Amino acid sequence: MRIGLFTDTYHPATNGVVNVVDITREKLEALGHDVYVFCPKVRRDTKQYDDHVIHFPSVPAGLFDQSRVSVFLPPIAMRKIRSLNLDVIHFFTPFQIGLMGIYAAQRTGAVLVGQHCTDFYQYIEHYPKVMPGVVAMTLTLPFTVKFNGVDTRGMLRSYRPRLGISQWRRDFIENLLALFYCRCDADIAVSRKSKLQLESWRKDYYYDVLMLPTGVDPLPVPDAQEVQAFKTKWGISPDDQVFGNVGRMGSEKNLAILIPTLKKVLKTNPNARLLFVGGFDYLEAMKKMAAKSGVGDRIIFTGQIPRHQLGVAYAAIDVFVFSSVMDTQGLVIHEAANAGLPIVYVDQYVTEVVIDGTNGYIAQNSANDIAEKVTYLFDHPEIRKKFGAASKEIVGQYSELDQTKKLEEIYKEAINKRS
Repeated sequence: MRIGLFTDTYHPATNGVVNVVDITREKLEALGHDVYVFCPKVRRDTKQYDDHVIHFPSVPAGLFDQSRVSVFLPPIAMRKIRSLNLDVIHFFTPFQIGLMGIYAAQRTGAVLVGQHCTDFYQYIEHYPKVMPGVVAMTLTLPFTVKFNGVDTRGMLRSYRPRLGISQWRRDFIENLLALFYCRCDADIAVSRKSKLQLESWRKDYYYDVLMLPTGVDPLPVPDAQEVQAFKTKWGISPDDQVFGNVGRMGSEKNLAILIPTLKKVLKTNPNARLLFVGGFDYLEAMKKMAAKSGVGDRIIFTGQIPRHQLGVAYAAIDVFVFSSVMDTQGLVIHEAANAGLPIVYVDQYVTEVVIDGTNGYIAQNSANDIAEKVTYLFDHPEIRKKFGAASKEIVGQYSELDQTKKLEEIYKEAINKRS
């Protein structure tokens, strides 16, 4: 098959969607498919080193360093898309380029697959500057998405100012996304949370939702010398007990809760350390919080580390903590499980690779409860070992190739329904 992956975020950005697109492309190509990625062009001097990556012109969105807004004329973009004769168009982000994918599918007859990767309502709550762009984008809908009376009524009904701006945002976003996903031949949820959201938006629309978590293979395993070098660099001693988080440091990730968590853990475990691995716009704010916390000397910020080198960071952690309540899936949870770590997490619907009491614990969204779970695991090394082994066994059911083969079947089934 000839497959187009449409995404509004791609390299050099570093985030979960970029990783999902990379994994999907790599494994689809391994299965023998011809795969093209459609994404924003980051700089004027961006060169086309990869003829299977199609860049659309873009400008900075002004929200944070890596955000881009694509600017292009659909008829011009269609010339390139038509020339590729795509069988499947698969979008990962329902913004400008995702919308271009819908537009292209309607005009070429390609099968359209939508994948729900981001909790956009929570995203807009944390980055409200996105909202005017979303509203402006809807003005292009009559030119890109075929409307009918139900669509028009649904969008108009979302404007209910008496309910307040927050509720209006939620209704508007839900109606807009449902309008996109009901155009698809297949809609993919990446977790139970993702599936629940997609199903709750249907209202005037109907679409089936298939759950397919992204597969994540183990990262390269570091040797003992590499692990020791990492610990020495960041001042981690043999007696330290380390809990930590790996990933993009955005304000929506609920990372600040881990600083008071550390303070509570230190009351009974004075050798506790908190390790943050990642960069992004919230890093400096987190460093300031740490400096004012009174326990800043027990907190480590490594900044961003290339994904293929993250194995050494996971090897330095005793307990992995995922505090986010807005992610639709946590790829870093898969990475931590592959590294054989016990996991404490807050959102029970965000992952399929942690079973409460088997390889980790669900915690309430409070520093007290997270600290209680972390302390218990620190104090019971035999449980940590047991949970770590279970993590590897559970996550092994979600390999990149196996999950991509399931995606391949979704494509084939959608094509067969058309014939």
